[in-house]
Amino acid sequence: MEAVEYHSVIKFLYLKGQNSTEIHQEMVQVYAEKCPNYSTVTHWVRKFKSGFLSVMDEHREGRPPSVVTEKNVSTVEKLIMQDRQTTVKQLAFETKISIGSVETILHDHLNLNKVSARWVQRLLIRKKRGLIVANISLGRKQMTLSSLEEL
Repeated sequence: MEAVEYHSVIKFLYLKGQNSTEIHQEMVQVYAEKCPNYSTVTHWVRKFKSGFLSVMDEHREGRPPSVVTEKNVSTVEKLIMQDRQTTVKQLAFETKISIGSVETILHDHLNLNKVSARWVQRLLIRKKRGLIVANISLGRKQMTLSSLEEL
C-alpha cells in the first residue's frame, strides 16, 4: 500500500474523531505488519489538526541535480586547452564546481590524466601499460612516446 493511501485512512479516522492511539490500533488490526508506525500516525494527525488537510506530502527539495552537464564539461575542456598546467583546484575555483565534480569531468568525460604537471589524453591501453611497467621493473631503458606507438 502506498503512503498516500495510509494518509487517507489516517485522515478519515481523524475526521471521525479518533485520536492517534485509536487510529494506530485500528490500522494495526487491519494492516498488521504493513501498518505505518505510531510516530507516523501521530505526525499526520498533528498535521490534520493544524489545518493541513491534503494527504500528499509537501514538495521537498531532493538531491540537487548533477553539475556534470555538457556546458560544464565544455567549460572545463576549454580551460584545460588554454592552460594544460592548471590544477584541479584552479578549475574548481574558476568554474565554481566542486573538486570531485571537476575530477569526474576530467577523468570520465574528457578522458584526461595528469602526467608530469600537464593534462593529456589517455593514450595507453591496459596491455601497453603492462608492457611499460614490465620494462621499467626490469630496468630497461626509458620508453619514449614514439616507442610506445610501436607497441
